[in-house]
Amino acid sequence: MLTSIKTNFATLCLTMALSPLAACASSSSSTTAPPPETAGDTSKAAAPLAVPAAQRGPILDTHIHLYQVTRPGGVVWPEAKQKPIYRDVLPAEYEAIAKQNGIIGTGVVEASPVVEDNFKVLEMMKGDGFFRFLVAQLEIGSPSFSADLARLAADPRVVGIRGFLWSPKLTLDQKQLASLEELAAKGMTLDIISRGTLNPKDKVEALATAVPRLRIIIDHLAGAKGATPDPAWVDAMQRLGKHPNIYIKFSSFFDMYNPASTEDEPWKAPTDVAAYKPHFDVLMKAFGEDRLIWGSNWPVVDMGGSLASEIEIAELYLKEFGQEARDKVMFKNAQKFYARQP
Repeated sequence: MLTSIKTNFATLCLTMALSPLAACASSSSSTTAPPPETAGDTSKAAAPLAVPAAQRGPILDTHIHLYQVTRPGGVVWPEAKQKPIYRDVLPAEYEAIAKQNGIIGTGVVEASPVVEDNFKVLEMMKGDGFFRFLVAQLEIGSPSFSADLARLAADPRVVGIRGFLWSPKLTLDQKQLASLEELAAKGMTLDIISRGTLNPKDKVEALATAVPRLRIIIDHLAGAKGATPDPAWVDAMQRLGKHPNIYIKFSSFFDMYNPASTEDEPWKAPTDVAAYKPHFDVLMKAFGEDRLIWGSNWPVVDMGGSLASEIEIAELYLKEFGQEARDKVMFKNAQKFYARQP
């Protein structure tokens, strides 16, 4: 049975037409990375897998970070005070962990505000089809935006940018709108974080209205927090969900239970799906199965749990919606959203 599943999946990979997302990684690779996380890794709050990875269906991870803190000059992010993640985080380590957990490919999201760091990450990914795409980091509205975007867009692996993280606040002034229109014209996407005072929900809604052809994804559950959904957050999700160009990154679950506003110290989050279901239900109702897209936020996910336990929470929640909905959230929606659309 398992052999048949693998054979059919390999055939599917050969016939898929989206590029670069269509490339399917080999089922085996040699690596000297540390032993991968598994569902039995209780030191990282991992839960036992109810269903083996090979029987759940493929997973495309849309949100990881790669960086090398030991390189000359170091990195802007993470900082040394962020002890649990301040280390070299390189492709081989992630690939070993990912394959152990049923992930067949991934996209990298750049976190550094330094333009040239985007190209360093592209070089890290070079020659390994497991790393499907890059969401670059650019300052929206900057004088060099057009030139920087043109350089990045020349590489088909760059499918979009993450903005308004380090750059000036989201104001939608003339310069920012010009940058966003240019991004949309290239058929590229925008990742954005909206939590706390960073990129308030009303500003994101105004952005979606001002540039309706730009595909926008709000990272990390749009700032969901705590066991009980905040009524203001619920209202914002309902309003944002009415905009068809807004998607939600079904990612970074454990952030909901981080007692601090920083990532300087690890925390422990629950691993039972019931602890997350109230917020998940709000997102599913507001955005539906077609506009939720899973991502791990590795290695930051290890701050509160593990990649394995996060996958298990997602799988258990999505199970009640059926296999097709599960496949959309864990794989298919990402293929569509992160495909360059000229």
